[in-house]
Amino acid sequence: MRISKIFKIILFIIFDLLVFAFFGIYMMGYDDFYNESQGEYFSFSSMNTEYKIVWGFYNLWIILNCVLFVYVLFKLYKKFRFENE
Repeated sequence: MRISKIFKIILFIIFDLLVFAFFGIYMMGYDDFYNESQGEYFSFSSMNTEYKIVWGFYNLWIILNCVLFVYVLFKLYKKFRFENE
């Protein structure tokens, strides 16, 4: 594997972790200003619109990571399956 490809993979992983860190830090604002009178903890009724949007993108990001992970596993499976035949 070429160095540039490894470097791209490392950069992608760092970017992915930074996106998760952004979502986590942003949602800390929800934790800080949560008010029990607005509803149950982490329910949509207790969230402002900005936290609903961030929570939605966080879940979308998790789904995209799962799809990418399955794709990588499939590519590895195809590579090693055909090498052994």
